[in-house]
Amino acid sequence: MTQITIAQWLLNQQYPQSGGQLMPINVPRYQIVASKRFYGHYDVLDTHTGKREPCGNLATARATIKSKNIIK
Repeated sequence: MTQITIAQWLLNQQYPQSGGQLMPINVPRYQIVASKRFYGHYDVLDTHTGKREPCGNLATARATIKSKNIIK
């Protein structure tokens, strides 16, 4: 019998099975996050691949996610 921890059980309840990836249902693919390299700068995070695209300011980051989050 396989035992799982409480944290694993909670993750299974919170996120559906999606091909081995733990992704919430209604999360947009691209999100604005604070830059890890420069204070006051922002990155656009691709939640599917984990890659970050640096942006110089918040306006640029917002324009980037607006153009990338369009469902095709």
